[in-house]
Amino acid sequence: MKILALLLLCLMSFMAHGQSDFSFLSKKRSFDFELVGNLIIIPVKLNGVSLSFLLDTGVKETILFASTRDSVPLDNVHKVKFSGIGIEDGVEGIMAVANDLEIGAILRDSTHNVFVIDGEELDISSHIGMPVNGILGARFIQEFMLKIDYVKCKIELFDPFDYPTKLTRKYTRVPIVLERDRPYTEVDIRLADHRLEHAKMLIDMGNSDGMLIFPFVLKDFKVQDPSVYEFIGRGFNGEIFGFRNRISGFDWAGFHIKQPVVSYPDTNAVHAARLAEGRIGSVGNQVLRHFHVILNYQADEIFLRPNRNYGKPFEFNMSGMEIKHDGLVWTQREVATSIGSRDRDNPNGAVTAWESQVLKYEFKLLPVYVVAGVRKNSPAEHVGIQKDDILLRVNGKRTENMKLKDLMSKLQHKDGDLIKLEVERKGEKMEFVFKLVDPIPYKGN
Repeated sequence: MKILALLLLCLMSFMAHGQSDFSFLSKKRSFDFELVGNLIIIPVKLNGVSLSFLLDTGVKETILFASTRDSVPLDNVHKVKFSGIGIEDGVEGIMAVANDLEIGAILRDSTHNVFVIDGEELDISSHIGMPVNGILGARFIQEFMLKIDYVKCKIELFDPFDYPTKLTRKYTRVPIVLERDRPYTEVDIRLADHRLEHAKMLIDMGNSDGMLIFPFVLKDFKVQDPSVYEFIGRGFNGEIFGFRNRISGFDWAGFHIKQPVVSYPDTNAVHAARLAEGRIGSVGNQVLRHFHVILNYQADEIFLRPNRNYGKPFEFNMSGMEIKHDGLVWTQREVATSIGSRDRDNPNGAVTAWESQVLKYEFKLLPVYVVAGVRKNSPAEHVGIQKDDILLRVNGKRTENMKLKDLMSKLQHKDGDLIKLEVERKGEKMEFVFKLVDPIPYKGN
């Protein structure tokens, strides 16, 4: 039996069973990835179709997400049911057996099981500014020793038992515990009024924040001010909201992580999630990207070495605008074209350009960025920016020539930075000026 599966993205935890049998296509053992919104996006091919998958240590299986825009042929399909954050009663999907999966143009598994979820409400791709069609989880990660370079955006693969001794020489070894093929570690968390010692945390590359804490698992816990309440993610039941703040820091394997951004999802967002016993939360990719990271599930260990990001402040959206990529539009512009002539008696001679010019039309497919939400009491709200405003220019630069990650970097660079926006609202162009304000500066003792 063959079907056409539709593609899209969500961030969730799944429980299922599969198999893999990877082999290298050549002697090459490394490939490049894109780091977008603190998430690792890997190029893959599934049954010959080029796609982009998120690398996520919080997921076990390989997941494909449904959308109405593209299709991938899948074979040997069976119905299954998934549960996870944002799903109260579970959601039905399909499992496709024995598919051809190619990763980074260096690795192939021709008998790979893929799990497919139809999630049209999960519009995560638009929030990171590029198509993301699924997730690579533990089925891939556990096969190799992965060296992840967040600075060069490169992943190298090694044999988990037979690798060069110099590979880990300058690294700190961190033991992990694998539960349902997900890696857990212990950290000492410093909050404003007390410490959480030996807190059990999932090492979660699918979490773009620095840290996540489930407030309902801690007795008499209260999120410390200053904090903001805002959109923090999406589940199958819709948008997930919660608080964010900065904490004093946490200690992990001898490293001190100073004032990371922490998210606290609402209790109803994790109602049906199957949390591991004793789990407090997650260490996310905003922290991990401060290190060179080596994953070795086979030996129950990871290795950490600080990179050039280590010790730098953790950035936060200070504008209060949630921006999403709202598709592409054809844009027309006039381009000057020189017209030339060639000597008829000398066809091999040089071309002489005329002084006059002719205008032609050039059409380009360019991105559109829209305000998806405005945080209460933020600089954007104070000057009157509204949901659904279309961003045209940021500090004089046309947004159609920018990637979403570059646009967002301007909105979270530095407290006090001046931002000048030109937007379109119901066909009318409007201009706004405001200064960035950090709403969650740490103010501990």
